[in-house]
Amino acid sequence: MPADDRTRWDQRYASGDYTGSSSGWVPEWVADMEPWLPQGGPALDIAAGAGRVSRWLALRGFDVTAVDISPVGLALAREAVESDGHVLKTAEVDLDTDPLPPGQFSLVTCFHYWQPDLFPGIQDRLARGGILAAEVFTVPNLERNERPSRRFLADLGELKRVCDPLEILHYWEGWYGDQSLARVVARKAL
Repeated sequence: MPADDRTRWDQRYASGDYTGSSSGWVPEWVADMEPWLPQGGPALDIAAGAGRVSRWLALRGFDVTAVDISPVGLALAREAVESDGHVLKTAEVDLDTDPLPPGQFSLVTCFHYWQPDLFPGIQDRLARGGILAAEVFTVPNLERNERPSRRFLADLGELKRVCDPLEILHYWEGWYGDQSLARVVARKAL
C-alpha cells in the first residue's frame, strides 16, 4: 500500500473508529471452522489492524504474530492483547511490497483484506497440516456498500481458486447481512 494508505489507517485507528475488542462475528465465524482449528501454536494474523482477531487467538492460547501497515493499529492490538495478560508480536508490513514474516505457522488468518498475489506466500508460511482461515469481501458488496473499493474485492469464486493448492475444508460465499463475503478454511498437506 502507498504511504498515504498508512497515514489513512493510522488516522482511522487514532480516531477510535476501530478497537481491539472482539466483535460478534469472530466467535460465530469460528463455529464454522472449529472442527479444524489447531489447539494453539504459532499463528499469523495478516492485516491485523487493531487486533480483534489477534486478541481472540491469543485468548485461545496461540502465539500470535500480527502484521499490518499501521503502527497505530498494531500498538492498539498489542495493548489489547497485553491487557489480557498475553504477548503479541507485531510487524509493520506493507503487504504490497514487503514479504510476510518468516516462520511456519499452525494457523494463518486473513480477515477483510484481499490481495490475491499474497496467497502463495501465505501457503509457504503454513506448517504442514497448518490451517488458513480467511474472509474477504466480494464484488457484489458494491451493490449495497461503497467500501471497500473494488481494489479490495474478490471476484466470486476467486478466494477458493487462490486456495486450490490447499485442501479446502470449508468454503462459503454469499450475503451475510448487508455484506457480500467469501470464507474459506483450508489445510496444507501433511
